[in-house]
Amino acid sequence: AWNFDGAGVHWLPHIWGTEGVAYRTDKWLPAGDAPSYGDVWSEENAGKTMGRAHSMMLGAGLYMEASGAMEPGSVWAAYGDEDTMRDVWGKITDWCMARKDRIKLIWNDADTQKNGLLNEGVVVGQTWDGPPLALKAAGEPVHYQAPVEGAMAWVDGMSMPVGAKNEEQVYAFIDYAFGKEAAGKAIDSHGYNSPVLGADTFSGDVYKKNFAEAYPGDSLANLNPWPAEAPWYAEVRTEFVNKFKSA
Repeated sequence: AWNFDGAGVHWLPHIWGTEGVAYRTDKWLPAGDAPSYGDVWSEENAGKTMGRAHSMMLGAGLYMEASGAMEPGSVWAAYGDEDTMRDVWGKITDWCMARKDRIKLIWNDADTQKNGLLNEGVVVGQTWDGPPLALKAAGEPVHYQAPVEGAMAWVDGMSMPVGAKNEEQVYAFIDYAFGKEAAGKAIDSHGYNSPVLGADTFSGDVYKKNFAEAYPGDSLANLNPWPAEAPWYAEVRTEFVNKFKSA
């Protein structure tokens, strides 16, 4: 998948992370060993939660599957064709709209996530891993963890545009960035994770501790890689997201 059309055009995975559940440890703790996407929508936490509209709706769908409100596998089957997607997302949207008043904040970037947890009264939220782990590393009472339904995994990468100059320097940079030591120092700085095997051996104790506590037990085996989105999927999803946001 990273050698497009077999034409020698490559995309290199550079960093990866997840979207899961963050919470204020001084104000709330999950009932079991791990939080759930459902905690963001619960009556218990009403008015004290946050998420990004489209992904918190997907998280709600995974919770609906786990709690028996929707057939298992529905959320991922929705990526297959538009009819299935409209059926699945119609159910998700109705469920979310009925609980919209429980959501305090809808975020769009890292700073909004941090501010929500620190200053806006948010107790639990569906977030990226980086922002809450940065707060945790700074000593704030914040924890991030993969939920019982499985964290949603993403990966960012590098490619070189056609016509780029200084190709020799580009390849020198790539050789450096994908070395274990450089990759380990980088993940210490930005807080996300590296696909370079052995990079973690060059990271600090804070990163190692945060990673182990964010993905305990079988969390890494239970990741949900975010599927590729067809143009029609993104379009239809926007319809449902707008319906939810305007409710």
